[in-house]
Amino acid sequence: MTKITHEAEVQRQHPRYRIPIRCIYSGSQVSVVDVSVGGIGLRTGTIDAKPGRVLDLTLVFPFSGYELSLPINAEVRYITDEHSRIGLRFVDVSPRQHNLLRFILDAYLSGEVVDAGDILDVSSRRNEGKTREVPQRAAPQGLRAHLSHHGRTVAGYVGIGAVTLLLLGFIGMGLFERMYIIPAQSALITTDLVTVPAPSNGQVTFVATGSEMKAGEPLLTIQGPQGNSIVIDSPCNCVVQARYSRAANFVREGTPILALREKTSTPYVTASIPHDQLLRFYRGASAVIEYADGTRVRENRIERLPALVGEAASSGPFLVKLAPGRDLDMSTIGQPVSVVFNTFSGSSVGAAAGKLQAALNWAGEGIAAVFGRGNEVATAPKKAKEPDVDSGRRLAGLKQ
Repeated sequence: MTKITHEAEVQRQHPRYRIPIRCIYSGSQVSVVDVSVGGIGLRTGTIDAKPGRVLDLTLVFPFSGYELSLPINAEVRYITDEHSRIGLRFVDVSPRQHNLLRFILDAYLSGEVVDAGDILDVSSRRNEGKTREVPQRAAPQGLRAHLSHHGRTVAGYVGIGAVTLLLLGFIGMGLFERMYIIPAQSALITTDLVTVPAPSNGQVTFVATGSEMKAGEPLLTIQGPQGNSIVIDSPCNCVVQARYSRAANFVREGTPILALREKTSTPYVTASIPHDQLLRFYRGASAVIEYADGTRVRENRIERLPALVGEAASSGPFLVKLAPGRDLDMSTIGQPVSVVFNTFSGSSVGAAAGKLQAALNWAGEGIAAVFGRGNEVATAPKKAKEPDVDSGRRLAGLKQ
């Protein structure tokens, strides 16, 4: 029966295997005790050798139907008559011989090249090394050590919980923004403007240079192709917001020349929203405006919703007018802003949350009223008991 023998690390570097092989020395077969990657054990009495002598050996590995021979040199390391054993160490082993020997031993060990009737006994071991036990950690001694030990444990759990909450919050915020947030495609500060276009083709011969115009004052004059002059007067008490052309320029009919703003007009914010988000927008939305100076205005009132009529209902962005929520100077007209719409209040989840909040507020007000009434009764000042008969001393005291 094939056996495997392991020795402790302090005794031998390589484990020895008892496998069915033969050893040839000087044309004679030598009895093999065991073999390893680094050496071989032979029976005494078959070889007359002394320690330090190098022998030329041939190892023969029997397989099914053929044999494999491996010439190798071995040095005699020791001779023990007690165990009838000669220990030899392989010397001058080439990498090819070493790889072949290791491959054959591994194949025998794994059972891939076991002959019929041979069994590898991996449970039978001699001179086994003792297993090393892992020393247990000493238990904490003293109050400070216990507190430190439990504190580290609690801190670890708290850290894991905090990371988990942060991850859940991050995922929840992403889902909330995806489901209920609509960012505006573009938004800016504007006001009600009146654009003055050219009434016909011609040359601009006069453009008012003042910044403020009264109703009826001439704004511009255009000399038409027939030599006639066309004068356009100011339609209101306005401020010139922008000039698109100047005198001596040739313009076409309909070309903008001036942009006027009424003195009584106030700035507001216009934002455009995508067409595919209109249904969510109409269910209910609130806006958050962020201005260029970093100021944020929340819960803004949406003054005008886009009307879905005709071709405008099927394509293109829609403009929404928003109250600015703060005082704006006329110099800010034209500045871009950031607008984000929150549609949570118009969703079914938002409606349910609103009803729950209203119910909680009602219950809280009822509980506060009950406890408040009880406190009023408990803290009400008691009426002083008047004496039945006033004494003279008391009356005298009152008179004084």
